[in-house]
Formats: sequence, C-alpha cells, structure tokens
Amino acid sequence: MSKNQLPFHVRATDVVHRLTVLGLVGICVVGTGSIVFNIWANSDYAPWNKKKLKFEQEQIREGNNEE
Repeated sequence: MSKNQLPFHVRATDVVHRLTVLGLVGICVVGTGSIVFNIWANSDYAPWNKKKLKFEQEQIREGNNEE
C-alpha cells in the first residue's frame, strides 16, 4: 500500500457518506423547487392565471346589497 492511499473501508465509508449527503441535498433542492413552483403557479404572475375571474369593488358592493 502506498503512503497516500487510504484503506478500503475508509474509502468505502467516504463514498457512502458523499452519496448520502448528495442525495439529501438533492431531495431538499427538489422539494424547495416544487414548493416555490406551486406558490408561483397559484399566484397572479403565472401566465395561465391572467384570465382569472376578477371583481371590481362596485360589483362586490352590489352583490352584498342584494343579499
């Protein structure tokens, strides 16, 4: 074994640790992205929400007066 090579079990543990951390970070990024996308998709900025039904203040008052 050369001086700068670590034992196999140390290298294997390092690989498992790196993959675990990479997986956890990936899950967090995907989760955060999906939450941000859902907030944006349900907001007024999303292109498919441009034609959303909107009421003027006068229409709201008229509707309240009829009841």
